[in-house]
Amino acid sequence: MSHLQAYKNDLYELRFSPMCKPAAEVANLTQLESHTTRARMMMLWRIAEGLIEWTPREVALVYESTLDSISEAFDVFHYPVSQYMLAARADIWEAGLAPECVRQAVEASLTADFGAPDTSETLLLAGEIAQLGDDTLLEPMKASAQTCGIEASAWVVATGALAYTLGAWDVASAQAKQIIAGIQASGAEIVIADGPETAWALTKIYPGLGLSLPEGVSVKLLSVALDERYDNQTGPIPENGPVLFHDSRPACLLAEEMANHLAIMPGYLEDEAAFGVGAVFEAPRRLLDALPAQRVFGTWTRSLARTSGADDGLWMTYPHLAAGLAAQRLDYADNLGAETIITDSPLAASYLSKHTSGHSVGVKLLAEFFEGKKQ
Repeated sequence: MSHLQAYKNDLYELRFSPMCKPAAEVANLTQLESHTTRARMMMLWRIAEGLIEWTPREVALVYESTLDSISEAFDVFHYPVSQYMLAARADIWEAGLAPECVRQAVEASLTADFGAPDTSETLLLAGEIAQLGDDTLLEPMKASAQTCGIEASAWVVATGALAYTLGAWDVASAQAKQIIAGIQASGAEIVIADGPETAWALTKIYPGLGLSLPEGVSVKLLSVALDERYDNQTGPIPENGPVLFHDSRPACLLAEEMANHLAIMPGYLEDEAAFGVGAVFEAPRRLLDALPAQRVFGTWTRSLARTSGADDGLWMTYPHLAAGLAAQRLDYADNLGAETIITDSPLAASYLSKHTSGHSVGVKLLAEFFEGKKQ
């Protein structure tokens, strides 16, 4: 049985659902009905039922988007749309039908030799940094950790998250085993993830692949670790202009609760917690409030945050679509009156920063903003 067939009943229920149309990110960009969540769920059901077969166009429709976790967050029943997308991609990969751009992205994650981690009680695992291929943002991350009394040895290494999201579960499993062996060899008891995608890999992807971290090892997102350790006893710090905190799409998959029924009601902006609950959302916001920062937010926040374009490998596979999504996110921040987008995702920070031309809003990694406020 294919991976997708395991979800045949769910897909049957979703065939005619109008859910998620406002959240259909790529469809909002291209204005193509085939990019809507509902159209793609219908397509996946027909494939799972054996009514149609994979053609290059059907394959492309599975990859011309993120994993659609925003759609499962927007749906009041939270159907696991991202799991359907993952299953479809795994079937495509195993059948040898993955587009060339997808194969190239997976191969790129295998080319770098990242070496082994140093011996350390606390390991800063920089998986998002590794995907970027640029460790510029690693320095403020290490500095912010040290400011909060966290001594961590950094290991820049591919986690397997990219391969997993693109359906190459065999590659992801091999990379995960390398990570687990490296953590074991380092003697680390605490692994700090550089961003939500890395934390998602360690805590969700690996168990899904039947793999476990060494016994006794705990995982924390860097923003959570900073929030726990930051002691704001140095006196008042002047406020900056309005900032919008951007949650990357993997953060949704780390949430304790996704958006509730209030959040999807038009115009509802009373309680930000209605848009998602969990340390992945609360910790960076508490840290910003403590610095302090003047935060603004709108409908597309927390589990409903629209993508930066850098999520789920889209910036590598279909860069023209990713660039359009980045522009939409920057436009949204401009419309909210934000002067700066702050994010705890190195992938999102780097990618959005490359697309700010024509926008008044700037972009900073949370660790950069934190260090700037402390100076």
